[in-house]
Parts: sequence; structure tokens; C-alpha cells
Amino acid sequence: MSGDLNQAKILRNKVNRAASKLKYNFYQTQIAAMHESGSHDWWKHMKTIMGLKTNGKSCMQGLANKTTDGDCGLLANTMNDFFVSVSDHLPRLNKSHKVFEVNEELPDQYVISVCTTFKALESVKANKATGPDNIPAWVLRNYANVLAPPLTAIFNNSLREGVLPMEWKMANVIPLPKTSPLCRLKKTLDQFH
Repeated sequence: MSGDLNQAKILRNKVNRAASKLKYNFYQTQIAAMHESGSHDWWKHMKTIMGLKTNGKSCMQGLANKTTDGDCGLLANTMNDFFVSVSDHLPRLNKSHKVFEVNEELPDQYVISVCTTFKALESVKANKATGPDNIPAWVLRNYANVLAPPLTAIFNNSLREGVLPMEWKMANVIPLPKTSPLCRLKKTLDQFH
């Protein structure tokens, strides 16, 4: 009986030493080099290690799986209802009452093309935080081909009427600089004195 207990302790110690070596090797090969990388690369690598990378399925399918039990049609209708509800509280426009004269013709130099809007949407960095509209950047980027025509019409109409919606003037302002490495405020202020 005591021989089995001694053997079990020896094997347990071997397993613990092997686990420690594996943890150390994993840290050296996977984690240690990440200290010098930026936060984007660090999170990208961590998501890969944890198996959170997408497996090639569409983003919408993954979202549908999480929210509507995989029903993409229901997800589309839910999203549509949300986007319609955004402007429900606004009064309907009275087209007969004009506060200012609308310039029906927009000079060619100010006309925005669908291609320009598409390129702007496609160049949005998908990993950036959402703005005050809470629309994820990946939605703007991944669905640029669908969003570009109506957005272009809205932009051109805004230019034609000379009105910029208040919602477009909102922004999330983060007062902290994103510098690497972070510096001390006193040290920065001393540069200006």
C-alpha cells in the first residue's frame, strides 16, 4: 500500500514538473514577445490563442447564432426595426414649409460619388471603437457596398439643402493621448514652460 502511495507521489511530482515546463515554454513562445507589441496585435494574438478567431463564417451568421437562434431573416428584420425606430421620435418633415431656398442643382465639384463613399466606408478600420451612433465599424466596412448608395444620396441631399444633421456633429472625445509609451503629464507640461 505504501509503495503505491510513494509511486503516486512520484508520478504526481513528474506531472507537476512537466506542467510547469510546458507553461514556461508556452509563455516564452507565445506571450513574452507580446510585451513589445501594440495593443491591437496583443489582443489579436490573445484571441487566436483562446480560439476566439472567426472560422470563416459570415459575421452576420455568428451574430444570428447569438441573438436569434441562427435565423438570419429574423436578425435582418430585427435590425431593420431598430434602424426604423431611430427616427420614430422625430416629427415628419413638412415639405411645403421651406425655411430657406433649396438649391436644386448641386455644382459638380461638390457632388459626392457612390464610389467615393464606398471607398471611405471600405477604409474604415474595423477594429476601432464605435462612435456615438453605436454602429460597429465592421458593419460599415463589411456592408460598404450596400450602405454606399443611400449614404451618398443623404450626403448629396445634405449638401444641396445646406443642412448638416445635428447627429452628424456628435463625437466621442477621449481626452487621453494614445501614445506608446505613456508619458507623465508633468514631464509633458515641462516642455511648454
